[in-house]
Order: sequence, then C-alpha cells, then structure tokens
Amino acid sequence: MPWLFPLVALLLCAWLIIGFFEKEGHNDANSGKKVLSHIINWTPPALFAGMFIHRFTSILTMDSTHMDVLQYLPEGATLSERLSLGLAGQGGIEFAAFATTTFAVCSVHLPSVKAMSNEASRVVQQRMMMFCALCLLLGIMVLFPEQAYTSSEPLPMQGTIDAPPLSNALLPLLFSLLVMFGGELFAASSVYSIEVDFDALGRKASIKCLALVGLSLVWLATQPLPWVAWMADLSEPTNAMALLMMIHAVVALVSVLYPSRRIESRLLHGDGRSIALIATFVTVAILMTVSASLLLNHSSLFSNGRGAALLGFWLCTGVLGSMLLVQFMPTLGFDAAPRPETWWLRIMGLLTPMLVMSLTPFGAFLIAGVWIGLAWSTVVPWMVERDVASPSVAFVTVPMVALTVAALALPLFTSNSPLVSLFAALPVLAVAHVGMLIHKPSAQLHTS
Repeated sequence: MPWLFPLVALLLCAWLIIGFFEKEGHNDANSGKKVLSHIINWTPPALFAGMFIHRFTSILTMDSTHMDVLQYLPEGATLSERLSLGLAGQGGIEFAAFATTTFAVCSVHLPSVKAMSNEASRVVQQRMMMFCALCLLLGIMVLFPEQAYTSSEPLPMQGTIDAPPLSNALLPLLFSLLVMFGGELFAASSVYSIEVDFDALGRKASIKCLALVGLSLVWLATQPLPWVAWMADLSEPTNAMALLMMIHAVVALVSVLYPSRRIESRLLHGDGRSIALIATFVTVAILMTVSASLLLNHSSLFSNGRGAALLGFWLCTGVLGSMLLVQFMPTLGFDAAPRPETWWLRIMGLLTPMLVMSLTPFGAFLIAGVWIGLAWSTVVPWMVERDVASPSVAFVTVPMVALTVAALALPLFTSNSPLVSLFAALPVLAVAHVGMLIHKPSAQLHTS
C-alpha cells in the first residue's frame, strides 16, 4: 500500500493545524467541517491500529507471505516466540503510535482536563495532538523504515535474522509514554491566551515525565541493541534516535519551559531587558557550540579537531538560526507569554534539535549543550536586568558554573560520551530549576 504513509503523514500534518478545523467546525455546526474534524482526529489512530492488527495476526498465524515471519521466525516457532516478535519488533512501534494518537484525541477526558471549561479542554486537546503529530512526523524515518514495509526480491529464507529480544519492547513503550505525558506538559507550557490554572495538569505530568526520563536513561545505559547499533556506526540512525528526541523534548519541558511560566512572571518591567536577551542568546550559543564540538571531537568520526569543530558549528547554526528567526513572532501577535521573546528562544531549543536529529543522527551530539544553554537561559535575565534581585551567588551561580564545567569535561573521559553527557547535564538543569523557583525576586535588592 504505497499510499498509506503519505496519507498518515498528511493527516498528522493536519493535526498541526487542528485548531483551524476545530474552530471552523464549532463556529458552524451545520457545516461538514465538524464532521471533517472528527475524521481527521480518528483516522490516524485507526490506520495505526489496522497496521498493528495486520502485522500481529500475520505473525500469530505464521503467514508465510509476511516479511516478519520469513525473516525472523523458524518453522514451528512457539507461541512465545511469535508474541515476542509481535511486541518487540515493528508491531510494538505501530501499537505505540496507535496508543499515543488515541491518548491525544481522548485527552479531553483526562481528570485534570475534564475539570476545565469546554474551551480550555478543547485547546489542551489540540496542543496535545499537535505535539503527538510533531513527534511522530519527526521520528517517522527511524520508527517506520521502508524495509519494514516492503518485500525483497527474491524472498528470504525463513528465519534468516535473529528476532529482536523482548526487552526491545521497552523502546516503543517508553517512547509512547513520553509522547503522552510530554504532550500534557507541552499544553501546560504553551497555552497563555486562556485564563486557566494549569498547575494540576503540569504538576502531575512533570512527576510522570521525570520518572520516565530517569527510566529511559537508565535503560539506554544498559546498552540495548538500538543504542549499541548506533554507537557502532554513528552515521546510521536507529530507533534510539526517536527515544532521544523524546527524552530531549520532555527534559526541556519539565525543567525549563513549564517552570518558566512561574519564574518569568515574577520578572518586572525589564530594566536592561534587551541586553539580557542578547546575553542569553550569546550564552546559549557558546555553551551549545563548545559542548557539541567537544563531544564530536571525542568520537571516532574525525582524525583532527577541525572537522569536529566545523560540524559542531554547523549543527548549532541550525538551532541558533531558528532562535533568531522566531524573534519576529512577538511582533506578529504571538506574544501571550510573560517574556515572549525568551519563550520563543526556548521553544526553538526544544524543537530544532529534534528536527536536526530527524535529518542526521549527529544531532544527538547537540542535546547536552542545548540542555546546559537552556538552563542558563532561566538565570541570565535575572543576573543582567537591573530592576530585580540577582540570584544567590552561593546557591545558584557558583554551583551552576562548576556543574557546567563538569558537564562539558566529564564525557571526554568515557567511551560512551553521548549518553554520559546527558547524565552530566541534568544537574545543571536541576540547580537552575530549583534555584530560580525558590529565588526571592525582590525589586532593587541585589543579593550575594
């Protein structure tokens, strides 16, 4: 079915602008647009469910024409082997896509969302669908590779490839849960135009996301097959890229974007606001470029440091360029956040690395630097602007400087530097998050 994935991609693109269909459908109840919005909502889950059911039943019934059966299952495969393949193979990815899309559509029935007004709950559903669609579209190349849906000529002998172990089912499980609860955080972090208290939704989602990020990083530390395959050839993406995308997105949401609702609402008029924005951008740019270049230089990809520095610079250029371009968004009316220019900078720090990773697996070397830069983006405005108290030097500034140096240096002493760099960047985010949430923002009171 060559039309299937173009149709899925088209429908997911429609999810990115689902607010238009919802608005038109509710404005004109007699039009067909309301029906169209329901079709757009439910067709992706239905397609993913059909893909999973077809694959799973073919495996269970040992359909000799199905590629999974031909490639992975020997003759007389046990029920346990067939179930394991159905969950740990491509079927697990398809079920994860079905679960995430269904969760997004049904999000209006979540307890924290159901308690809101009809307008607010509909907006939350739209934002969750947008986030779900974006994650699936960016990860579609590694989650749904062409070879998993096309037959080879001639057909392979039965059981020519070792079946993936059942532990591989953790990857689609973690991916789907991160998309689900990350979508809740994305909604809580991006809706400013409606006067609704998102604390309950954001607080519950933050706890779940923190637990999932910890579990995902620990699982990657056990060296699962997708991670080992990528480390063996850094130029070839694997399913691990999709999981890394979601880990990055959720960490940025839970530690920077969501708490910034509270942190930046306490900033005053902004004496020195323009200088603070420039200082924030320069800090993010330096930390991101240094981190990416050091990690790439430590890998086995380059024979000298110039190639690593050049690739690191070009990778960072995409992120930094997007941060600069979106500074026009507040002038176009997208200015609901307390500090819209900083919010747009951070949202690009979330989205652009995911886009880069969808294009090249080298984008994974950006993540640690982006995390460190985003952590500093919450502190720098308080240090530069003159009408608010600066954060404590002993409790915030000095620990962040020390942890930043450690986060840049520690991965260079390990053989698994991309993963170690993620663990090393987390304390920097934690200090910035906790320090600024408990910071006393008294005006004109500079503390040390």
